[in-house]
Amino acid sequence: MERTQTMMPREIAEQLTVAEAMLNHPKTLRADATVADLRHMFERSTMRTVLLVDGQTFVGTVERPDLPDTAADGEPARAYARLDAERVTPERLIADVMPLLEQSREGRLVVVADDGATLRGMVCMRSAHDAFCTDG
Repeated sequence: MERTQTMMPREIAEQLTVAEAMLNHPKTLRADATVADLRHMFERSTMRTVLLVDGQTFVGTVERPDLPDTAADGEPARAYARLDAERVTPERLIADVMPLLEQSREGRLVVVADDGATLRGMVCMRSAHDAFCTDG
């Protein structure tokens, strides 16, 4: 079943925790996905960042600009992943992570548990920096 995303105005989100403003169910691909799998995900114009996971463990991110046109469909997606993506925990305040969001290329932050690895969600800010994508 396709989940609905809604937009939360920035002025509201900045008063909340990451847990209250994040996408709880971001789109993911398995860590062994291929470039063809990435391309399929990026067919959606709204898809700017793909999260790679191994079970519940966050592995890396691939953003549109990270994937060159010359990449072969059969190559591993992980070859183009950023393994050092910025991570935040759910209890942080959105206001405190705004500088990280504004510095990120795509306005996305990975949300992980206190262990630094278990994926909890993603903070997703619109490119206009005026609203956040949330689960509907």
